[in-house]
Amino acid sequence: MRFRALTVGLLAAGCLFGNVSCLQGTKEKTTIAVVPKVDDASVAAAKAVALAASDTYDIQVRWDVSRNPTAESQIELIEKLVSAGVDGILISCIDADGVRAAIDKAVQAGVKVGTFDSDCPESSRSFYIGSDNEAAGTLAATTLQSLCDEAGRPATGIGLFGGVAGDTAMQARLKNFLTVVPDTAALVWSGDVVSTGATQVTDFLTENATLPVNGVVFLSSSAVVNGPGSIERLDSLCRPTTDNEGAAAAAVFFDTSDEIISFVQARPHCAAIRQDFESMVTGGIDRLMKAIRNESFGETITYTPVETIR
Repeated sequence: MRFRALTVGLLAAGCLFGNVSCLQGTKEKTTIAVVPKVDDASVAAAKAVALAASDTYDIQVRWDVSRNPTAESQIELIEKLVSAGVDGILISCIDADGVRAAIDKAVQAGVKVGTFDSDCPESSRSFYIGSDNEAAGTLAATTLQSLCDEAGRPATGIGLFGGVAGDTAMQARLKNFLTVVPDTAALVWSGDVVSTGATQVTDFLTENATLPVNGVVFLSSSAVVNGPGSIERLDSLCRPTTDNEGAAAAAVFFDTSDEIISFVQARPHCAAIRQDFESMVTGGIDRLMKAIRNESFGETITYTPVETIR
């Protein structure tokens, strides 16, 4: 027993005076949580590259989504991640004002935070990586105008459908869209709830059946995540009649999925605006790793590509 006690004491002393090697042998891997606003087909590719980063950086990467698309649920998730001891959080903010305090508390607790897709600019986050949403809003407007011209329709009587009103990405897109195309028939927010969004589209097109609805624009893809064709009124609006190819109205969708692309390619005056979520997530994780290591990660704001697909 005395020999065993002496051995344990020597091992403890070895760790005390050679603490670097001992700690390296027992320390858990760096853990980063990637928190999107939703977990659907529009971010499937981003999820894949996020999880692949585990091997690239030899770290642990979590993909965590709040139980509801609300600021309250995202705050709850941020607090749980901090309690779980993550080293960094890369988050797309559902509501900038709503989650700002939670982000600040996470940073105060020693967690590095970066934002992607939807920013929280007034918070203590280290950086934002994502689309230039003001430019994207202008792109949506000019794309709609071109599609309406093709259809021989004016860019008036437009239905606008957004996700969460407090989302900074939504507001930036909306502001610049309305600067170019101010004549809208309605603006509704789904709260990024799929069923709510689909119902809003149907109700708008039903209630305005006698109004010339010349186009629809989706600032968020949540309403059409199951495919635009699954919403009967929308499908009818964008489908040409048998005797007049120009009868179809215009439609612009933000973000892509197989269903959205198939719809766009099968209709005459439709387009989708693709954001590069893969670059947002891979670039965000890279910057977050540098921030965790207290290394320079470059610009505080980095814009990723946006393109129109037809």
